[in-house]
Amino acid sequence: MTSELPARAFDAARRARARAEFAEWELIAQHHTRRVAEIDRSDEIVLSKDLARREVTLEIAQALKVTERRVWAVVFEAETLQERTPLVWEAFRSGDLDAGRASAIADTAERLVERESWARLERSVIGYAATHTLGELRTWLRRFRARVEPEETAVETAKALEERRVSVTHNTDGTSWLNALLPTGLAIAAAERLRRAAKAEPGIHPETGVRDTRTRDQKQADILGRWLTSCTGTTTDIHAEIAISIAATDLVGYTEGPGLTRDGEPLDAAWVRELAASEHTVFRRLVLDPVGRVMDTTVLAYRPTESLRQALHWRDGTCRVAGCRAPVFETDLDHAKDYDSGGETSARNLRCLCRKHHNMKSHGHLDDRFLDEPATYGSATP
Repeated sequence: MTSELPARAFDAARRARARAEFAEWELIAQHHTRRVAEIDRSDEIVLSKDLARREVTLEIAQALKVTERRVWAVVFEAETLQERTPLVWEAFRSGDLDAGRASAIADTAERLVERESWARLERSVIGYAATHTLGELRTWLRRFRARVEPEETAVETAKALEERRVSVTHNTDGTSWLNALLPTGLAIAAAERLRRAAKAEPGIHPETGVRDTRTRDQKQADILGRWLTSCTGTTTDIHAEIAISIAATDLVGYTEGPGLTRDGEPLDAAWVRELAASEHTVFRRLVLDPVGRVMDTTVLAYRPTESLRQALHWRDGTCRVAGCRAPVFETDLDHAKDYDSGGETSARNLRCLCRKHHNMKSHGHLDDRFLDEPATYGSATP
């Protein structure tokens, strides 16, 4: 078991690194502000002043051995945090947040339009950012913005969709990357259909009897190649199961909150309502109590029913270990209290754990303090 002393030592090291990052940001911002103010007070022509400001950025970049773009980013993000979310800036100063988290929050604060949105962000983000990974924070920030400013987010999404495209990048080893910029919902549907198709591939070739030794990634690549080179039509007909949660008021249009994918990514509410009108869409009502427990799904058998399994997949979103982003379809349902010790097969006693963390728990190396709250309520925006 991890002792208390190393945990304190690691936390102290993390804070020291964060404070060092803050000191660098503050030095860059203060020096840049001072030098630019001196330039602005000079009698030089406008072009000369602009070039002088660029010289300040270049000077800092060369001293720190970073790019000029990075210096500009620090200056802009520091200014954004100080003006819009000063408490976040102070949390960075104290070492509660590091540079990566401060940068992610600054990007969201800059995109928010309303002052009240800045205040809501400041009130709720510090505690979450200090206790979650950078990847989880970025997902949380996307959900936050989609919830508090849905109209502005929808406009940005519509503009981004104008850039949808497909590109090919050739490598030097006879392979190439095929890249497609698509709407998030469509990308999720395509990826889920591809995953299911790869999983359905027989382990042994039915005609030759040869065992299929391809990895899952190799199978998906092969299937995608077949789909794209053997298509005889252009009609989209995707029947993959797409896990999306959305409040009932958002679904019927009374409010404009986003839908959420199983791993927490926000989706435009209008797109979800359009999807809901499809004859292929299947609804599953998931009722949670105030603290996030799934209601009316308790069973007595060791193996959960398919309906309970689906409900828990919806509730947890990913492996429940904090920082682990393993998707639910790659997890096991673990009994918090062992079944052999009287633990029931119910929503309140089951949680999704990836195979690695499930094995750690089974052998006594995964304390509950490493677990995060279920995605459906533990990381919800205000």
